[in-house]
Amino acid sequence: MKTISIIKNWMSLATSDEQQLLAERCGTSRGYLYQLSGGHRQASADLGAAIERETKVMARASKGRLPVVYRTDIVAACRACEFAQRCLGERALISEFPIVGVQNLETGT
Repeated sequence: MKTISIIKNWMSLATSDEQQLLAERCGTSRGYLYQLSGGHRQASADLGAAIERETKVMARASKGRLPVVYRTDIVAACRACEFAQRCLGERALISEFPIVGVQNLETGT
């Protein structure tokens, strides 16, 4: 089954202005966020922490329309970190969602 990462999901839900705002707040570019969302680049621990911090703010501001992207979703080293696993519990696991197409909706699979 094909899946979509939480950062890719976030990028698809966010407006271009929201994407730009996240990039600016995290000290990166919108293009780099697209590279992360496509799995073409890996975020540093610092960038992962900044994305987590800023997406929490943006999730609250959007009243839950935008999800929180945890550092463990986009930084492999953070996912393996014992401290992150203790702090985040189940959220320390990478968040992926099935890609649902029209055919899946029609057949219920």
